[in-house]
Amino acid sequence: MAATNKTVLLFVLVATAIGVAPHGADAAAARAVTGLVTGLVPCSTGSSINAASVPPFPNAGVQMVCGGRAVGSATADGTGAFTINMGPLNATMLMAMVGNQCKVVVTTPLAACDASLAGVAGTLMAPVQLLGGTSGTGGLGGLGSIINLVVQILSGLLGNILNIVPLPFSLV
Repeated sequence: MAATNKTVLLFVLVATAIGVAPHGADAAAARAVTGLVTGLVPCSTGSSINAASVPPFPNAGVQMVCGGRAVGSATADGTGAFTINMGPLNATMLMAMVGNQCKVVVTTPLAACDASLAGVAGTLMAPVQLLGGTSGTGGLGGLGSIINLVVQILSGLLGNILNIVPLPFSLV
């Protein structure tokens, strides 16, 4: 399936998923699906950093950036763990996540976690995915991963929380 066809199919499936929320007086509340991004900030440089194998970056400022715009932020705790509450998500935000236009960006300079990294240029960033999603194309020419994504979105809509995780961080 061509990339354009996948995008159209995905848009239709996301729109359908959003449309399953109840209608009526409580429709707005039922549609208020909260996006939560949780992860661990590493204090390291390189690409595809395994956060479990390097020291954490305590008190790091992090932002969720979609389409070049910050849509949520948080400060990591003393262990480098963070949770960004994106608030209610809409179809535009979901499409940005599906289109790989979202990432977690560390806004605190690396020197704050390790003085020896003061001369390192760049920013730690990580693409994101829905918890339980796959980054592969699946056996159906990408259709399997699209179906998996719609299932994740539906689960989020029905549970009112969509869990999002960063993939490995890289210095960019």
